[in-house]
Amino acid sequence: MIQLILIYFNIIARGGIMAKQEANNTDKVMSGRQTKNTLTKLIQQTISSFPDIHFKENVKYGEKGKDPKQFNITHQIEFTDQNLYWLIDTTSSYKLDRVKGKQFLMEHTKKILLNRGIDSLAYFVVPDNCTSETLKMIEKFNQHIAAKDKVNFFDGAITMSQFSNLLEQKVTNSIEQGKRSNILGEYSEKKLMDAFNNPNNIKLWNNPHDYLTKSPDYSLFEAVLNKLCLNVSQITECTAYTGNTKGSKDDSISKELTTVRDADNKACGKPKTDVLIIIKDDTNQLFQLAISVKLPSNIKGKVTIHQGHMEQLMNDLHSSLPKNSIFQDKNMFSQLKKALLNFQAEGSLKNMDTDSKEFLNTYLSNLNQWLIDYFVFGINNSLLNDHQIANALLIFNPETGTHQVETVSEVERYMLHTKMATFGTPFSWTYPSGKRGREFQVKGPFNLVHTSSLQSKI
Repeated sequence: MIQLILIYFNIIARGGIMAKQEANNTDKVMSGRQTKNTLTKLIQQTISSFPDIHFKENVKYGEKGKDPKQFNITHQIEFTDQNLYWLIDTTSSYKLDRVKGKQFLMEHTKKILLNRGIDSLAYFVVPDNCTSETLKMIEKFNQHIAAKDKVNFFDGAITMSQFSNLLEQKVTNSIEQGKRSNILGEYSEKKLMDAFNNPNNIKLWNNPHDYLTKSPDYSLFEAVLNKLCLNVSQITECTAYTGNTKGSKDDSISKELTTVRDADNKACGKPKTDVLIIIKDDTNQLFQLAISVKLPSNIKGKVTIHQGHMEQLMNDLHSSLPKNSIFQDKNMFSQLKKALLNFQAEGSLKNMDTDSKEFLNTYLSNLNQWLIDYFVFGINNSLLNDHQIANALLIFNPETGTHQVETVSEVERYMLHTKMATFGTPFSWTYPSGKRGREFQVKGPFNLVHTSSLQSKI
């Protein structure tokens, strides 16, 4: 009797184990399928405007005289004008035996394509929200690829968000620089907006251990929240706006993010906020993130951050002048105004009168913090409303696609200690094209230091 009871409970236990294994296997299948579908959608959206770039799924290859379908490439991007294919393998988790199998796959597929006269690059891609263990293994894997200290047939091991940037850089490579910068800038703004309008990211934030839900941009979503509003708990509502989104022109907030207007409804440039994010948590607390998005053309370059009329600048300065400023002295303020108007009229240091140039070189740096706040974020700009004044900066690295989120105080700290430029300020002063004598323009540096081993391969 006892033996029968033991056998019975053993059968039940085995059944429970088997059921658990089946459930785990089902989860793994679902996770893998969602990962592939997420990557597919990301690729399709990125290349949709480029007719010479083609995307295929589940492409079969085989050696001549052997099985023609032996090697399966789940995601393939064809750059037909360059005779180049990108071969992408994606998985929801890193396993060494799986990677070894994929190395074999890429080795032979690359060889087959080369025999056909086609160059190829191979990328191993994982979701942003995979386990910390997988992320560590991917980083180590990519380090070996960069160091070339092991036999390797992959050209990069990266997250989906990193792959997204790599692809964006690649598809826009042949576009004229001015247009390319505009396109990539719009990509960057849309990327941030999409991250905060993606319901999967809210699910992942509310449940960090949900590895079934996949997202191509959760790392961006998480980085912004961790930096700017750590106090947010469970998110119940989240909406992001830009002024460049098709179909949003009738939305009042989107309109505000398109153009700044004066009291007479005359257009006066663009707001500092590129993406406005409004979040509500389960305590009904509201968070407003007004973010200025920057994508420098290179890691050492400067970005145009402000242009306008010097008269407006002087009016705003007069009404918000720091109490301890030397320009509280009426005579000093008068000289400052005269000198800055002289710069605007001439458009360059070379043509300025000597006294004005000397005055600005000597005294303008006293306003550096005020100028940083005004030029970068729109603080103290009387033309801007609360939605249009930025309270944070998001900078995308043009080489790696990595992003950094900076607060007002962090930007101030960096710019006040960087190498100074025109008039002893952090900015390069000039004029907008075609508006010499009527407006001025400033360009500023940003704190980008990281470079990428992948950049040369795209």
